[in-house]
Amino acid sequence: MDRQSVIDEVKAYFVESDHWRRLCATLQGETDPHGAHVHSYVDTSVDPYSLEKLITGYFERLGCPSSRKIDHLATAKGSGSLHGIEPEGKPHFDFQWFFNKDVGLRAHDGGEGGCNLLAWNRWYINQYYTQYDFRDLTGEDEKILADYFKSDHFLKGLMFPPKPVTTHTHINVHSSVHPDILQKYAEEALAREGIEIYYTCPNVFMFDGKYRGKLVFMSKKPEAVFDIAWKFDPSVVIEPAWETWFREENPGYDVWETDLLELALDEDFVKLTDDEITGILDACKYYK
Repeated sequence: MDRQSVIDEVKAYFVESDHWRRLCATLQGETDPHGAHVHSYVDTSVDPYSLEKLITGYFERLGCPSSRKIDHLATAKGSGSLHGIEPEGKPHFDFQWFFNKDVGLRAHDGGEGGCNLLAWNRWYINQYYTQYDFRDLTGEDEKILADYFKSDHFLKGLMFPPKPVTTHTHINVHSSVHPDILQKYAEEALAREGIEIYYTCPNVFMFDGKYRGKLVFMSKKPEAVFDIAWKFDPSVVIEPAWETWFREENPGYDVWETDLLELALDEDFVKLTDDEITGILDACKYYK
């Protein structure tokens, strides 16, 4: 695909594609941005750092500049994510990309559960929680819960996200405690450890074709994302999940690192110039 055709297709995506409009409409329509999250899936041959400039530039022109740094991560060769894009006052979202040398930028045919645009908000999460019979905590249960958030497993998990080689982390647990209560204990523990967060977003992630719960702590100091991923287990209050979920390297955790990102970026991407990015953004119409 020649360079001008790539630029033309990228411009068409931001100016007139249904996929981009639906993504923006989803963000604009959410009244509780800290309680919502969005995934978007695209095919592209454009360098992800150029995509980041385009996306942040677009929302800046809408009057919603980026609120925090965006993480670049990957889980496999040829695919990755702009993770935690957060236009000011809007839900944070992930822009998941699949490399395709024959595509400038367009919606992916498929994605997560066959969908290329997904959104979760507090209503969804509350409905998701109804399938579980969370326990009523006794005094002993509360002690177990408090002890977990002082445990080696939890404290070790806090060490991964700030590392330069880490692109994303899940601290994995089994639990029968309502996530709203887990959130309270976790936020107190994070504060105790000197970690300052902007907010916590309850969410889900897909594992083996089904959704599993997690709590996403959007941190300002350090500027990182701390996730506690939980699997419901009525037999325990809370304990580490030592079995393998996504990755085997760190039992009890899922940790993605820069080696995977480097593998994903080992493709013949098109890096756009600043002038080309400006030209694409100038072609867009912005409705606030």
